[in-house]
Amino acid sequence: MPRPLAARAGLDAVGAAGVDPVRIAEVIVVTAAGRQRGSGYLVATGTVLTAAHVVAEAQQVTVRCAADRPGEWSAPASVAWLDRDNDLAVLSVPTAPAAPTAPAAMFGRVSDEKHEVVAAHAGGFPLWKQRTRSDGRRFRELVVADGRIAVLSNLREGMLELVVTPSGEDPDPTVSPWAGMSGAAVWVGDRIVGVVAEHHRHEGLGRLSAVRLDEALTKMDGGTRSRLLTLLCLPQEQETRLPLVGADATSTRPEQAAEPEPRVRVVGIPVAYGIELFKNRAKERNEIAARLADPAVRLVMVTGRRGVGKSALAAKMMDQLDRGEWLGPTPGPVPFGLVNLSTRTTGITLQRVYFDCAELLGPAEEERLTERWLAGGSAQEHLAALSSAIDDRLIILLMDNLEDLLDDDGTVVDQEFAAILDWLLRAHRATPKLLITSQVPLRLRPEQQRYTATVSIAEGLGPEEAVELLRELDQGGRLGIAGLSDSELLNAAVRVHGIPRALELLVGAVADDDSLVLPTLREVVQSFILRADVVEELAEDRYKRLDLPARTVLQVLATLRTAARYTALEEILAGPTPELPVAAVLRALARVHLVTVDREHGVVSLHPLDAEIAYRGMSESGPLGRQAMERRIADWYAGQTGTAGDWRHPDDLTPHRKQFEHLVRAGDHDDAARVLIGISEWLVWHGSVLTAVAMHLEVDGRIVEERLRLAHLTGYAHARLSAGPIEQAVQLFEQAVTLAQALDERTVLQYALFGLGDAHRQAGRPAAAIGPIARAAELAHEAGDATREMHALLSLSLTHSYLRDGAAALAVADRLALLASGAADGDGGPLARARVGNARTIALLTLQRWDETVDSAIATVRDYRQADSREAVAYALNAQGIALLALGAPERAVPVLEEACQEASLMENPRTEGVCLLNLAWAYWCDGRPQQSADRAERAVAAFGGAGAAEASAAGALATAARALTDSPADVAAALRRAAAALDGNAEIIAAAWLLAAADGLDH
Repeated sequence: MPRPLAARAGLDAVGAAGVDPVRIAEVIVVTAAGRQRGSGYLVATGTVLTAAHVVAEAQQVTVRCAADRPGEWSAPASVAWLDRDNDLAVLSVPTAPAAPTAPAAMFGRVSDEKHEVVAAHAGGFPLWKQRTRSDGRRFRELVVADGRIAVLSNLREGMLELVVTPSGEDPDPTVSPWAGMSGAAVWVGDRIVGVVAEHHRHEGLGRLSAVRLDEALTKMDGGTRSRLLTLLCLPQEQETRLPLVGADATSTRPEQAAEPEPRVRVVGIPVAYGIELFKNRAKERNEIAARLADPAVRLVMVTGRRGVGKSALAAKMMDQLDRGEWLGPTPGPVPFGLVNLSTRTTGITLQRVYFDCAELLGPAEEERLTERWLAGGSAQEHLAALSSAIDDRLIILLMDNLEDLLDDDGTVVDQEFAAILDWLLRAHRATPKLLITSQVPLRLRPEQQRYTATVSIAEGLGPEEAVELLRELDQGGRLGIAGLSDSELLNAAVRVHGIPRALELLVGAVADDDSLVLPTLREVVQSFILRADVVEELAEDRYKRLDLPARTVLQVLATLRTAARYTALEEILAGPTPELPVAAVLRALARVHLVTVDREHGVVSLHPLDAEIAYRGMSESGPLGRQAMERRIADWYAGQTGTAGDWRHPDDLTPHRKQFEHLVRAGDHDDAARVLIGISEWLVWHGSVLTAVAMHLEVDGRIVEERLRLAHLTGYAHARLSAGPIEQAVQLFEQAVTLAQALDERTVLQYALFGLGDAHRQAGRPAAAIGPIARAAELAHEAGDATREMHALLSLSLTHSYLRDGAAALAVADRLALLASGAADGDGGPLARARVGNARTIALLTLQRWDETVDSAIATVRDYRQADSREAVAYALNAQGIALLALGAPERAVPVLEEACQEASLMENPRTEGVCLLNLAWAYWCDGRPQQSADRAERAVAAFGGAGAAEASAAGALATAARALTDSPADVAAALRRAAAALDGNAEIIAAAWLLAAADGLDH
């Protein structure tokens, strides 16, 4: 064991100030019951502090730090000190070349004399941080959980209660999502105050219990405490207490105990402005409040005709909720956060819902959810992660103008909104809740209707509210409206049915008349009362009376379809109308209630009805026509785009998506396709695959230029390969192959053929994959592209092996070896040799050429390790172990397969680990060690079960046979035959014939 650093002269001596991420340790433990994980911290050179229960039953311990980062190292460890009563342990990590020299960590305590809440954090590797790489291998990402400690909580037990942001997914009621976090050091400022010990599931997903180091030290006997103090590099004086940290500490660095960052309470631009003019609607507000407070209701739908005040009502509700106000007799809980969404502002998309909710949850959770999104996955996986992060926090999502996403009968036509709706109405929790406004009632399936409530606004404002609104709209009484009698104002309000938007337009019409004598309110009303749709007729009339500059500004806003800064309008209009005074025009339009100004966010917007009228009033052609304006706005968005090297977040591609949308509306589908081709792959690989699919659908069948259509087909096919259905991906790749052949685009043809083979393989048709992958390899060879040829040949060889055609697989592996030997430095080297060895080893295994398999596997493992890659180490070791078993050398196979199991565990690939464990169980059987055989077989059952693999029944039967070996030979033989029947002949798993031969031997 390495000698720890000398004890500090005093407890306040300066050590390592704060948590160092490269010293947060992953503790990997093998016990008789299987493999498990914990966390720890490298408190000094060669010394790791963790929890006792993590390592108490350990047969083997490995410590790993800085995984997949520069300076990564792992090494075997032993238990140097352990205290079960206080659940603390210290590991000794023998000195290794890769192990760093670590200054001693500092320790402290929190006060337990009065109530105090202090900021704290802990770093570790919980189960919910499990990730999957693009190649299918799994790993656990580090989490540093920020939270707080209420120091008087858990005082009776002498433990700390760390309250953190709730964990991610909790899919398994038998395993805590925080499994693996035990042993993590708990920090307050720059000092360790405890060690995570347990997660009590019944207390929720955001509470962890931790050992208090100061309490543990006082409970220990002298010898036990002395040994721990030595290992932690602390002085031996028993009377000395650890330094105080937190609010009561006399620290020279008070900033170390800073309060957590405040969370955001409201995200998104309010969907309606001027709510200070909002009038009553008490009945509807009470009904909405009651529905939102009802735990059984998840969606509240506000319906009504245009202009009746749906958006204003919803905005008023959100404003009251933001201030913690509930109306009605049964107030609901104060929401944790509110999200404003509208089809007329930021849009209503899966991405927007996900990231706006993530922003509500605070910086740490937002970062975690962003990483989760960028790692890829389906819409359902993204929403499941979001749901777990939200936990039981009440979040209310307002979605305005939902009719834009619906068919005429209310059917959802938008795929992303359909996924959001299904998520909300299937959730087991009562949050988030959805408040929507729509002219068209949302049509739901019968099983969804039970969770929804509808509030219909059939009428305008009541008499008193309408009269009051008319007076307030005539600010200062300049128009002579505020001074009219109640009866005169009531007459006007009744004539337009009390509809708020109609009242605004009436006042605007009076204000904007160019005659020397302003018309009276009665005169304006008289000109509209005989028309069918009062609101639309008023809006149409107002639009027709505008001069050209005002109409032009309205048309730009209508074409933008979102709120915008006036500087953006100036930039867009700088080309066709450079002299137009945009700011002055906007002021005039605001005065007559045709645009709304949101000074807080610095944007102006149009009422949806006015936007429809303005857009409809544009000519199709001409310098200010619809097509030209859409193109002009697309060009403006093009100027806002960044380069691919700057893309870090899906929102970074918002200008590209807006550019694409406007080009589509302009009918420029080829230009739109060019934008899409530039971003499609990034969207697919960074979590926005549904967005990519939707964009490809917009231009599918509309692209004229054939090479653009080819690029679209390949991009669309890869998006479908990720999003499904796989059969549609196959069809798209086939179309791309046909078109690439017709255009003699051989590079794209190679890409499409490889994709087609991959799609067939994923669809469970390896035989159909052979032809396309083989042709892709030929094309890459003809083009001199060694990298693509190597990838294709490796895939082709492994596919032949899966088809049990070892001769063909070996022939392809030989071609791959020849290619790698002559490759340039970038394509050669140990990793290229390792991949050749991978293909060759599996082919030789399929051919049952056992000695050659052993030699090839040894060389393959060596090359992978020289390349510092674990890519297929477990597979090579597993093949070597099977070959050794076939050669009758189980005593040599056991250590090889044990190593294979450890490599598979590090990959966090349950099925691969299950395969290695099953083979290891048979190796122990053949070596005459039934107890170990049963143990490994039972662990294989657990691994296969986690992966949903059919081989679990074979492992279970083998475990039964091993347990019964000393009791009943007949039962053992029957169990072995059941195990053999469950095997499918996969060359990478022990042969069924071996089990049947053993069963036959027992019969005789």
